[in-house]
Amino acid sequence: MPTPTPVPPWLDELSLKPGPPWLGMDAHSLAVDAWLAPDSDHHRDRQWKAALLEQRPASVFQARDTPAVRVASQEVLDLIMADTGITEGPEGLHPLDAAGRMVQEDLCLMVLRDGAAHLDAASLCFPAYWRLEEKLGLPMAAVHAPVPHYGEELSDKVDMFLQRLRPERPVWRRNWAIHDDPSYFLPDPTPPYKGRAPDGLYLRSERQTLRRLTRAEVVLFTIRTQQVPLAVVADRPELAHSLAVAIDAWSPELVAYRGTHGARAARGWLATR
Repeated sequence: MPTPTPVPPWLDELSLKPGPPWLGMDAHSLAVDAWLAPDSDHHRDRQWKAALLEQRPASVFQARDTPAVRVASQEVLDLIMADTGITEGPEGLHPLDAAGRMVQEDLCLMVLRDGAAHLDAASLCFPAYWRLEEKLGLPMAAVHAPVPHYGEELSDKVDMFLQRLRPERPVWRRNWAIHDDPSYFLPDPTPPYKGRAPDGLYLRSERQTLRRLTRAEVVLFTIRTQQVPLAVVADRPELAHSLAVAIDAWSPELVAYRGTHGARAARGWLATR
């Protein structure tokens, strides 16, 4: 018999408040010494990133050539070398590219300019339904424009939060989604899910951190992608029920945006665990 997939502890960090409002920051204070969260998948994830950076570099690394990006990229590399204990990074690379290869997290630089945070550089190997080359240089409101309710529920709060974030007080948050494709590099939406839940479905989550840098007006946004087969929540009936309640509360716009890849189909199975 195959070995059962263990239930990961990060499931207890999911924010499952039913809406409305459907979107929230849900940011928590983070100790600097707990900033990154390496685990047993560390070697695998770094191998995947190295392969993507070799095979399709323009899709997973982009950086505007500006003073803020150059200064911030070197600061990020210095921070990650200090955090990981690595004393020498890969040679001949952009410092943000080198930093991204050392950790499991994707790394995004949000430059504070023109009254908003702009995505001006990123090492982004594990996107979920978005393309870095289409978002580079855009303010957060435009980056999140396809997300239902972002404009009215979260846009102003995010802009204000990022402007006020202090270097000594990083924060973390989590999101979650149900997908029918196990790929970590997932830039394009998949066709509507036609299966029977939980077959072929995965609970995918991003542990995100926000850290204000000190050498430039830039916020570093890290994204740690983690996922497990949805079937593992059968052993967590309270969690399964909370997921079902959250999905039930989605607006029609959210169902159309994030429900067709498995979440809506999984709702009945989750409710009966």
